[in-house]
Amino acid sequence: MSSGFGFHNLSVYMNALVDERSFSVTNISAAVALMFIVSGIAGVVVGRLIERHDVRLVMVAGAVVGAAALALIGAASEVWQVWALYALFGVGNSGVSLVPATTVVTRWFPGANRSIAMSIASTGLSAGGVLLAPASAQVIHFFGVATAMPWFAVVYLAVIAPTALLLVSSWPPGPSTAGVPPPRDMGDDLHSRFFIGATVAYIALMAAQVGGIAHLFNHVATATDHIVGSTAVSLLALVSIFGRLLGGFLLAVGFPIRVLTGVSLAIQGLGLGVLGYAQTPITSLLGTAVFGLSVGNLLMLQPLLLVQAFGVQHYPRLFAVSHACSTVGVAGGPLAMGIIHDASNYSVSFGAAAVASAAALVVFIAAGALPRAPEAFAAGRPSEYRRGPIRRR
Repeated sequence: MSSGFGFHNLSVYMNALVDERSFSVTNISAAVALMFIVSGIAGVVVGRLIERHDVRLVMVAGAVVGAAALALIGAASEVWQVWALYALFGVGNSGVSLVPATTVVTRWFPGANRSIAMSIASTGLSAGGVLLAPASAQVIHFFGVATAMPWFAVVYLAVIAPTALLLVSSWPPGPSTAGVPPPRDMGDDLHSRFFIGATVAYIALMAAQVGGIAHLFNHVATATDHIVGSTAVSLLALVSIFGRLLGGFLLAVGFPIRVLTGVSLAIQGLGLGVLGYAQTPITSLLGTAVFGLSVGNLLMLQPLLLVQAFGVQHYPRLFAVSHACSTVGVAGGPLAMGIIHDASNYSVSFGAAAVASAAALVVFIAAGALPRAPEAFAAGRPSEYRRGPIRRR
């Protein structure tokens, strides 16, 4: 629900608001950018709340706020109203998306099981695109954005709130801190070479990725038609499921996580480059499929990289900070691609996204090897991490 209505549907909403309300692509791109910036800032607060309170309460509150914003977007008639409602949706959606979901998974599943669990759980990110994006596009196409959005909000709230209350638990049964060293200052982690390098790399790669996703439907629908555009959005999500499950399996059998991240970045750049020059249904869907393989892995790899490097103790806040920083790219990507599109065309816009992916790969390589998480030593599993000295207070 979070991914389908709040991520994959962004290009669907953009197309509808541009067509029905005569907003410019740049104006809606700015609203998307604002939503992601607010979501990143709110995510830091969510991370602190999850460390102190039951994650279920945080998710229900987020679902209520997100649904209210989603329902009102269909009634917005001025640009400032769209921006305000997108920002409100960013606050609510931050409470039900990546920070709480990945926190629960990292707490419940240690070692090799974590990558498999994360890959399975995060298929929800892609399932939202497969199940909701094409259906949403058809509903808006036939009934209009004003009628469709309140019903989207009803589905969003009716699924997320009961699921959070019935199925989610903050910690597994038994001692939640078994084998974990005493609390430590996470300042060293925040200022480490790997955390800074990986975070900067994710700013660039998420700018390219989210920009490509936000403009995918509009680009393909303009080059071909809205049916092919809907198919491309669905294909992106479907292929990303396969890529994510494959990535989880590779990590579980010992494939180096840094190598997988680098390969995924290269694939993302290639897919975006193909999409930039796609003008037919075949080339559009081919570029989408290649792009989808990277989307499936890169979203999953960010939390896995951080928890493997720094452990579970401060994971919610570490991931929230890194994710908040990456929202600079998440927010700037759609806006930059919209500005480039208005100034030239989508070939140049998607080409710029491919270049950003290449730059992210260079920065990630420069970040160096993963540090050693303290939990690995307490649990007697030092082989999971790079050999080297560890600083203790």
